[in-house]
Amino acid sequence: MGDSLERLGSEEALGPESSIMKEELSMDIDPPFKESLATTEDWRKALDKVVPAVVVLRTNACRAFDTEAAGASYATGFVVDKRRGIILTNRHVVKPGDNKH
Repeated sequence: MGDSLERLGSEEALGPESSIMKEELSMDIDPPFKESLATTEDWRKALDKVVPAVVVLRTNACRAFDTEAAGASYATGFVVDKRRGIILTNRHVVKPGDNKH
């Protein structure tokens, strides 16, 4: 068909400035991927940092609530702030319910 409606969203319809603008924007928003090969030493250093922060949590749900059954389970978490006792874990570990007890 070849009319301007077919090319409405194309770069040709917008002119050469749009492709230059697109390149500039993509450089800011989506930087090019640079392949990085982690060495065994890199992994060892990373694990040495994070492993001490991993904790095992034992949870107790005293009562059934909503669709969750009462019971005990184990899960993992990560110590975020030791001084304030803040541990990061998944929502299903915490469970919904009356947490006043």
